[in-house]
Amino acid sequence: MQTNVTPQDGRLNPEQCHEMIAKGVRVLDVRSAVEYAEGHLPQAVNVPLDTLDTWLKQQPNKQEPFVLYCGAGMRAQKGCEILRANGFDCVLNGGAFKELVCGQPE
Repeated sequence: MQTNVTPQDGRLNPEQCHEMIAKGVRVLDVRSAVEYAEGHLPQAVNVPLDTLDTWLKQQPNKQEPFVLYCGAGMRAQKGCEILRANGFDCVLNGGAFKELVCGQPE
């Protein structure tokens, strides 16, 4: 899947993130299970950052694009770095959950 989004710092703004989601890009919420239970994007799969190493070994397609988000963007960035270091080339930092919720299309 071609994403056609090349943010300069590897981080998407909320509008770009929702465009990617609408195109079918998989969304990973790398916050804790407790944070996820308190609210998350409906398309998101919870993969806490401390379990990402195990999760990525179960993924058959390293070319599949992913958008990651967390509470403030720091864990999502770390998650992107982990995925890239393991051969996942199309991973993007969606930033903070609250920003994404506020930026959801109507």
